[in-house]
Amino acid sequence: MKPIILLQSDFSLTWSAVATMKGVIKQVDPELEIHDLCHDIRSFDPWEASLSLAACEPYWPKGTIIVSVVDPGVGTKRRGCAALLKDGTIVITPDNGTLTHLKETPGIAEVREINTERYHHPGAGSGVFDGRDIFSYCAGLIASGKASFTQIGELYPVESVVECEEYHIHPEITDHSARGFIMTGLPHFGGIEINITNEQWKRTGFELGDQVKVLIGHARIPVFEQELPYVKSFGFVPKGKPLLYCGSSGFLSIDCNQDSFMNRYGIGTGKDWQIYLGEAANKKKK
Repeated sequence: MKPIILLQSDFSLTWSAVATMKGVIKQVDPELEIHDLCHDIRSFDPWEASLSLAACEPYWPKGTIIVSVVDPGVGTKRRGCAALLKDGTIVITPDNGTLTHLKETPGIAEVREINTERYHHPGAGSGVFDGRDIFSYCAGLIASGKASFTQIGELYPVESVVECEEYHIHPEITDHSARGFIMTGLPHFGGIEINITNEQWKRTGFELGDQVKVLIGHARIPVFEQELPYVKSFGFVPKGKPLLYCGSSGFLSIDCNQDSFMNRYGIGTGKDWQIYLGEAANKKKK
């Protein structure tokens, strides 16, 4: 059975770019199976791409080939690479931080710099659409068996794979308090994820039902201050009200029940969006 190809980008589906990538793959081998991961990654943001891959990759069959194209450096000397993960998945992407989380879990067994002189679509020439001309084309070649992973380019050290700086900003966890930053959001629903894992949060000593004081600031300017209930899921608060909960991607999250927390309170994401969580005046939910 040929590997599945999974596509991720910041292209959106409002124009032809994603369909063009699929067309290139089908030109290589019409029998290849292609699926979409996400095409609404925040524009030019490898950190968001890395988080998305980390959330999704474990749930696809091992041996899947993932093409991730979030590429603010397209056409420059940044490496285009194919990374073989320790679980057998292959990720084809610009080496610009997109592999940050996968480098840790499940880990990268080896990484190769794509030989773009040899492996590029025959119609290539623009220099600004490597997702079509190089990354999708290489995925099709490997998945079809027309080129092997080892042929695609020369090995280079896994240690040199680019990591996003946000990954090295660690939260502060103490008894009944924590500090971190808003590492990502879900624009469709409007929830946020904090760079505090569910397991780290549990070490603070807060229990379900507690009220938690939440302070959010952007570039040191206060934006949000409320006491929120720490609960299991959305239905434990009234419609429209915010809540604090352990998210499905393994990180502490804030959302509103059937409303957008980000839109309602003007909240963004990134390392400049700092958050503090501590004991509220009334610790237990009333």
